[in-house]
Amino acid sequence: MSFNELIEGALTVSERVRNEPVQARSSERISALLDAASAVVSEVGIERLTTAMVADRAGASIGTVYRYFPDRIAVLAAMSLRGYERFVRTAVDNLEQSAPETWQDAVDRVIDASVHLHRTEPGYTSLRLSDQVALPDVDGVSMITARFAAPFAKVLVSEYSLTDDGSLADRLDTALTAVDALLVRAFLRDRAGDERAIEAARSVARSVLAAEDSPLVA
Repeated sequence: MSFNELIEGALTVSERVRNEPVQARSSERISALLDAASAVVSEVGIERLTTAMVADRAGASIGTVYRYFPDRIAVLAAMSLRGYERFVRTAVDNLEQSAPETWQDAVDRVIDASVHLHRTEPGYTSLRLSDQVALPDVDGVSMITARFAAPFAKVLVSEYSLTDDGSLADRLDTALTAVDALLVRAFLRDRAGDERAIEAARSVARSVLAAEDSPLVA
């Protein structure tokens, strides 16, 4: 399984839960509404977001918002899925461009993708990869980090000839969940990202994945 194939494996579940119109104009409107929602969340947080705020920031009517999103939770869920898809594509771009020599380097490139989105994507620090919003359960997978961990585990086995005893995906899920929490802390402290917290996230990920009973340890 190549890095490019990671996109298919990680995005399949999220794309199947989307319910967006396929017309170009509708897609543009949805994107504009989500951009507006992201800007509002960046300013006031997910708890205070309302559909009226989204409409006002987007310069649209409340009816336009309700045409695509029945309530604020639907807006947040769509934001979360969009952020996740951007994370996956950024992670794969990082992996393809850097061609990491070790699995540790590959994990670092994935963490780099999340760091980049915290710095550039409005609202990402509020929603990130955690389950701040209840998302549909697809094929028994409801946790966002788990959706990425399973195909990423296959990539690590394929690209680095690792032996997986069946626990690698779960261990990656644990590592990504810990990284997610630490990166939020890093960007709440400093909008550019507290480098000490970012390095702590990398260290925790390596520790979780290189534990004595890990399938990554020969």
